Amino acid sequence: MKVSTKLGDTGTTSAYGCRVDKSSTLINTLGELDSCIAECILISSKWDSLSSTCQHIVEDLNCICAIITGYNSSHLFTEERTKWLEIEMDQESIDDDFHFVYPFHNEKAATLNHLRTTVRSVERSLFTLNKEQPVALEILSYINRLSDFWFIIGCKELINECINEGE
Repeated sequence: MKVSTKLGDTGTTSAYGCRVDKSSTLINTLGELDSCIAECILISSKWDSLSSTCQHIVEDLNCICAIITGYNSSHLFTEERTKWLEIEMDQESIDDDFHFVYPFHNEKAATLNHLRTTVRSVERSLFTLNKEQPVALEILSYINRLSDFWFIIGCKELINECINEGE
């Protein structure tokens, strides 16, 4: 299999069936999504308890990549994906008095916090892209919930750590 086409050497890449500047908002957004996917895969490889969830999220993010590059229709990504995240978050709910903390001494929580910030970067890129080309509300909502999801999962990790230390 030949990987290198050498077509990108001049600063363009393929999207929408044509050449697009690699510095475009679309390509920047795809790069942010790619970083998010890579972090999900890394988390999946390190913590079996998150493997299935990460795999679903990677599939969703790949679908979003295909949609924003014009290879798939946006109707394939429905609000059901956001509802799935909301259900997952409800199952992992934390006390209302819980506040933002920095997980300095917990590798898993710190990794999840890093992923949360990567998702926020994806969200900013998608909203910037939305000024140039329409991005489906279902996608924007999903990404917004996804950062909340990783925040909650990271908080639960810290809570579990405290519970385990108290035993």
